[in-house]
Amino acid sequence: MKTVEVAIALVCRGGRVFLQRRDPAGAVLPGRWEFPGGKVEPGESLEQALRRELREEVGLAAAAVQPLALIEHAYPDRRIRLHPYLVELRGDPRTGLAWGWFTPEEAIRLPLPEANLPLLRRIRELQCGAIRPGGPIRSDSLNEVPGPETP
Repeated sequence: MKTVEVAIALVCRGGRVFLQRRDPAGAVLPGRWEFPGGKVEPGESLEQALRRELREEVGLAAAAVQPLALIEHAYPDRRIRLHPYLVELRGDPRTGLAWGWFTPEEAIRLPLPEANLPLLRRIRELQCGAIRPGGPIRSDSLNEVPGPETP
């Protein structure tokens, strides 16, 4: 099974978290809400990939980044290793995709990729700004998965 390394950003403001909606016409997880980020390209470090994806997706540079616990998730056709970072951004996102600032309670009701759920649960537990690095979280061992998902 193919393993994909992905760097994602957890951006919090005033108790809310930034999420963007994937293109509804896209081939992978269309219309799902997710943390900004993307695949690590060959030769890139995790932090370089994160900073590149933030520039490409939301038009902003990260002022500060802090790595968080690795999240692993197995989809039927691939294994995802999410490398989340707590990120400080200045300004507002500039993207053609739908986006917003959501409380954890609002965000958990959105259609999210299964692999993003452990990070969202962690925000709810730790109040968004108080997250500390920890051990791996395996999303396939958790029970709260909202409906079927087509990767």
